[in-house]
Amino acid sequence: MKGCKNCAIYKKRIQQLEEEVAYLKFELEQLRHLRYKKGRKRKSLKPEEARPKKKRGILGHLGFFRKKPKRVDKITEIRLTRCPECGSKDITKCRQVEEHIQEDIVLPEREVTLYRRYHYYCKRCKKIITAKGKDELAKSYIGPKAKALAAFMKYGIKISDRDIKKIFEKVFKLKISASSIVGFREQLKKKGYPTYQKLKQALRKTKFLHVDETGWKVEGKNRWVWKLSNKRVCITHIDESRGQKVIEEILGKAYQGILISDFLSAYNKIEAKGKQRCLVHMLRELDKVIDYWEDDEEVIRYCRKLKQIFEGAISLYKRYQAKDWDEAYYKRRQILVQRLEDFKFSNSNKRVLQRFVKRLNRHRDELFTFLYYKGIDYHNNHIEQQIRQDVIFRKITYGNRSGKGVENHNVLMSILQTAKLNKLEPLEVFEKILTLNGNFHLLSSTLPP
Repeated sequence: MKGCKNCAIYKKRIQQLEEEVAYLKFELEQLRHLRYKKGRKRKSLKPEEARPKKKRGILGHLGFFRKKPKRVDKITEIRLTRCPECGSKDITKCRQVEEHIQEDIVLPEREVTLYRRYHYYCKRCKKIITAKGKDELAKSYIGPKAKALAAFMKYGIKISDRDIKKIFEKVFKLKISASSIVGFREQLKKKGYPTYQKLKQALRKTKFLHVDETGWKVEGKNRWVWKLSNKRVCITHIDESRGQKVIEEILGKAYQGILISDFLSAYNKIEAKGKQRCLVHMLRELDKVIDYWEDDEEVIRYCRKLKQIFEGAISLYKRYQAKDWDEAYYKRRQILVQRLEDFKFSNSNKRVLQRFVKRLNRHRDELFTFLYYKGIDYHNNHIEQQIRQDVIFRKITYGNRSGKGVENHNVLMSILQTAKLNKLEPLEVFEKILTLNGNFHLLSSTLPP
């Protein structure tokens, strides 16, 4: 009997160890995926199997056709005096005339402007006065259009300073040094800093806010770039910390709107009117577990039931996104909320499922917020699209080399992305900031509804 008891103990211990090994393998696969970015392997086709043909357009789908230009800037008439084939001059003009419209670019040249400022004596002020010319920058040999274009190339198109220098020399016949391009951004940052501060203040008054963060490098040291946006105002902030104090510094200790984020613990203690956690992150993790534990019926059953609840909430959201909520919507919402509250998993030996159990218990009230407030997304895709620009910039430049570079990135990237969100031309915005000495009111068209 004693041996049987030991066997039962050993079997139970072996089962626990097998579960731990499976969980560790799962975590290892996740780390490998993050490190090497390997996708799913494609099944190799057998030699006798023919590769599928390239997918064509949808039947009835209209292709892209270039529209005929509304204006013609130049007309070139092609007449002949001899045959281009044999060289004979014995040719007769026919009635047929063929027209061919072609669009091309005309490379601009640099424009040099001499500002001749006259001075006057004001009897009331009792001093000599003068004025600044249109598009004139004081004590600057380069105009606002060139400086705005250089900044846009850096942050909008992600071009290095050396390549910007080459473009200016080859295309515009304007010779500038790489250090001058850095100075252009510094000047634009100083004049755009008041606008940047107003954008940060506007975020505190918004009804909702998407937040995300990713890694960054400053002088080779690890930092974090934070992104905050309400789809009309977008703020970039690079900081040493990844904690909640960064959000509190920007939004204050109590945010009066809905905070939409992932499941990072830094957002847990932030006070807000409400919080919405990204369901896409949750569904993505459920799919990974389903793919890896395909032989474990218990795990598969749990994940599929939980996934079914989330997909039902998303389906309800999409169905009533463009129409008013009615009695049927409220009943369906109550059913989904009740299903989530009743959803539990009793087996504590499944370590991979313990993560979902803890997450449900901790964020149960933050998963269906989008069903109670109109205009709130169930995902955080918007801010991930905004932060993608910083990720591409980081991949090309490896971050910033100095504190001034951090300040330039914060201010200029925020202004550029806010302008795009409001369908404004970033080049024109940069130019107005330079010429209006920081008095450009970008917020006039970006205030939250």
